[in-house]
Amino acid sequence: MRRVLSLLMLAPLTPPGQGAPPRDVDLDHVILYTGRLSSGIAEFARRTGVTAIFGGRHPGRGTENALVSLGDGHYLEILAPVLPQPDSGAQLRPTGWALHTRTLDSVMTRMRAAGFELMGPTAGSRRTADSALLQWRTAATAVQGLELAPFFIEWAAGTPHPSTTSPTGCRLVELTVTVADTARLHGFFSAAGYRAALRKGTTAGLQLTLDCPKGRVVFSP
Repeated sequence: MRRVLSLLMLAPLTPPGQGAPPRDVDLDHVILYTGRLSSGIAEFARRTGVTAIFGGRHPGRGTENALVSLGDGHYLEILAPVLPQPDSGAQLRPTGWALHTRTLDSVMTRMRAAGFELMGPTAGSRRTADSALLQWRTAATAVQGLELAPFFIEWAAGTPHPSTTSPTGCRLVELTVTVADTARLHGFFSAAGYRAALRKGTTAGLQLTLDCPKGRVVFSP
């Protein structure tokens, strides 16, 4: 069953009665939020056996991150505030995710034509620990009922993808999106040309499952 869900998540979606969908989007990264970056890195290493590398700070956003490659063009981002609260713990919670594309403007046009308004494109950047500049553009929806929808990211030409520069050892098994009503999200993914593992449930949230050196690890809301 786990294998089936994994394949469903990674395979593009073909809407009934239509031909092959656009193949210009794929999973980019999953975000685990923690109250203090150093504590989150230590907790991730304790549970998985892989130590995330410091990525950098996001100018003007008050956040910093650490990264782990998940292979196949995917990576995991541990995100935390630069100035944590005194009682910040080490809990790691899946709070967001992204689909990458090389044609963000085209994707935005397609999504809007399907009735899904996107904000953007918004430019973003950060410098790595060795002062290399990474740049990207993003677009996201703020529509009610799509709070767990991914945002879209287009990496700038010449920017190395974090999956190629981050510590390895963990592999993606599945990412499951649980919501009370899956219809709206299903329409979103159909328009995007991406198949996600959707599940109906009373408690909305993302659940991330990884295979790592210490075995199978699940991160839940």
